[in-house]
Amino acid sequence: MTRASSQSPPWTSRARLAVLGTGTALPGPPLSSEDLIELVHRRFAVDVRHEARAVARRMAIASRHICRDFAARHEAARPGQGNADLAAGAVAVALAAAGLNVSDVGYLIGHTTTPEQPLPSNIAYVADRLGYAGPHVELRQACTGFANALMIATGLLAAPGAKPVVIVGSETGSLFFDPGRMAQDRGQIVNMMQMGDGAGAVVLGPAPQAGAMLEAIWFGSIGLGRRPGIQQLSGRQEFDHDFAGILKSGRELFDADVAAASALGFPVEAAHFLIPHQVSGRVRLQAASHLGVSQERVFVNADRIGNTGSAAIWLALADLRASGLETGARVLALGAEASKYLYGGFAYVHG
Repeated sequence: MTRASSQSPPWTSRARLAVLGTGTALPGPPLSSEDLIELVHRRFAVDVRHEARAVARRMAIASRHICRDFAARHEAARPGQGNADLAAGAVAVALAAAGLNVSDVGYLIGHTTTPEQPLPSNIAYVADRLGYAGPHVELRQACTGFANALMIATGLLAAPGAKPVVIVGSETGSLFFDPGRMAQDRGQIVNMMQMGDGAGAVVLGPAPQAGAMLEAIWFGSIGLGRRPGIQQLSGRQEFDHDFAGILKSGRELFDADVAAASALGFPVEAAHFLIPHQVSGRVRLQAASHLGVSQERVFVNADRIGNTGSAAIWLALADLRASGLETGARVLALGAEASKYLYGGFAYVHG
């Protein structure tokens, strides 16, 4: 590993990690944008249907999976569909794909912005649901939590005789949306149309001789001194956006990702597929245009499942792996997070 100076550079790793399995969990059937708009209008008598449809079209998000029923402004997830439930479900699928049992896991890492409660950690409840008795740690992080978690996993897997490490990103952002405030805060319309709930997990092992693997990882920040692009304000069960700041920094974060990947020997041109930050369905066109690649090379599932925050990159990687990738296909994940303008990613080789 190398650590960059305060003026540059992300923390980077050229360690090779085996990708033993991936898994996903999504709550309930897909809910279309139109059905969501009408449901919220019926339940809460707040008529923002025209604006919401316009936002949905701009974001190109047709559907998502939601863990709540919108029976009340503030409510818990449906039974069995809370954050820890989804995370445990995704881990179980990933372990099955790897041909492993929970007892084979050496370390469990979780990352989320929407835990079931502050303490004990969300990942502690995931461990309970899995029957996992080993060590675990949780990162309170959104869309680049995957990259930070990978840095930890790289160190853990470098130890002699290291057992597999599991990483799971999970979000239940719909619980942090108050439909009763849409008339006062139009930003909540964006929250409603963008959000998606779910979890994605990956099982990693020490450097392989062959097979699916990660060959490079990076994680960095351009947010020093900047106002957060997205934050949960104290005392509120909702997220607040600085839309102007997010828009201004989007390309800068993409460029930081591309520079980091290139410096590690993985230029965009050499990748068969790119997985960008899954902020919306439009990111396919935006990334292709900005990076000068064909849209067919940009993998996006946010149009079907919404912005799933901390779970997004793992959900996308699992979907892409299941799509029939050829052996040797190279994938670049280019993550970005607006909270304090973080970026990170990895180079993946399919096997």
